[in-house]
Amino acid sequence: MLPRPHGLLRLYGRDLSRLQRLADPLVVAGLFWLVSHFGTSSLSPALRLSVMVGVALLTALILPGGQLYQSYRQLSLWTLLARVTTSWGTVLAGLLALGFVFKLTATFSRLELSLWALIAWLLLLLMHVGGRKLLRLHRIRGGNTRTFVYWGTPFHAVALWNQLEHLPHLGLRMQAWFMPPGAQSLSLPPGMPPAAGGLSEMRNWLNRNDVDQIYFSYVAERHLSMTELVRFFGDTCKPVYFLPAWSQPSMRFSVEPLGDRFAISLWGPHDSLLDRHLKRLFDIVVSGTALLLLAPLLLLVALLVALSSPGPVLFLQERYGLDGRSFRIYKFRTMTVTESGHEQGLAQARRDDPRVTPIGRILRRWSLDELPQLWNVLVGNMSLVGPRPHAVAHNEQYRSLIPGYMQRHQFKPGITGLAQVEGWRGETADLESMASRVEADLRYQREWSLELDVKILLRTLFQVRSPNAY
Repeated sequence: MLPRPHGLLRLYGRDLSRLQRLADPLVVAGLFWLVSHFGTSSLSPALRLSVMVGVALLTALILPGGQLYQSYRQLSLWTLLARVTTSWGTVLAGLLALGFVFKLTATFSRLELSLWALIAWLLLLLMHVGGRKLLRLHRIRGGNTRTFVYWGTPFHAVALWNQLEHLPHLGLRMQAWFMPPGAQSLSLPPGMPPAAGGLSEMRNWLNRNDVDQIYFSYVAERHLSMTELVRFFGDTCKPVYFLPAWSQPSMRFSVEPLGDRFAISLWGPHDSLLDRHLKRLFDIVVSGTALLLLAPLLLLVALLVALSSPGPVLFLQERYGLDGRSFRIYKFRTMTVTESGHEQGLAQARRDDPRVTPIGRILRRWSLDELPQLWNVLVGNMSLVGPRPHAVAHNEQYRSLIPGYMQRHQFKPGITGLAQVEGWRGETADLESMASRVEADLRYQREWSLELDVKILLRTLFQVRSPNAY
């Protein structure tokens, strides 16, 4: 039986992605032919064909590496826009390099090439970002949906229902849900179906009804083990997904084989040794250059600190670094006190803090007190971008309160970071604020790229004077 028209996207989404991989090179190559054919450049048919083939091959090779053809059902379209732009820029850089090698750059009109590059970029954005935006609107209106049945406690069922209600573009619809015996009942939100029973009722329901997927969360019960649940759901003919009730937003959940078993990676960066060397090289070049250029400013600030209040010019404090190893961080002294960082109950700097000196208030507001950390970066204790290092006492306080807190030390600490440019800078007055900062730090580790470091540095420059810095 043929699928209903509105289900074609759902059933054959992977095939459509493959067709898009074929369409992208053809579109940009065809556009090049149009621009060169009706433009002023006098290209021979053989050269025009050769360039078109080169454009198509580079596009076909580079764009898949930019992760443009994966599912964006649960990913940001801004991420897709950035990936399209970066991938297309890489294609253009490759074409430019080939043009220099074969001495063809003078053959083409710069205006026509720029026009072609711009229109091709816009077309790629239209096909990828625009196409997925239309697909999301289609899902919001009820099309391209995937139905599922859920097994778990009422608490987790309600949480899942509420989350999907706020994310209609995902196109996921709960048809029914079942719960373990003896689970505490809850009041259900409007529209949510009541629990339809336990495992035996779920077996009967699956025999009578059709859904696309099955989701379940394991809940430890005296007479119900995870092994029994796996056996039960393995005896169905639908895709099965495990939603751990203990999962955290900071986890990344990648699966790796380990002998004849599988290991689920919960935390940890996925960068390579080459990535780390590239990041280190970038840190050395930028921090060394910055220290040379800012040397007069550093001397001026040091003089102002020395003259404004008694005490050392530099504030040195022990912090946790890469892999939890301690190091001494350098800052210009901005307070009348110089704690070691180990004191129990160590207070964070707060608004109108009486410990801050008058010149220190200015330095902190403009983040000038952080400049000596360029030396930490140059010698390798820190990076330009990474999780901000906290005082040892604060580390010991929060590591027992926030799951995954110490995982932020799998990257070198940074002068600035994703958490800071997203607004989690300065005092974290409550546990939720610190948890949000940690989530951003771990998300930075998962999504790290040199391009992301550059973006964070640029955003930091525009946010140097922050109302949260005091």
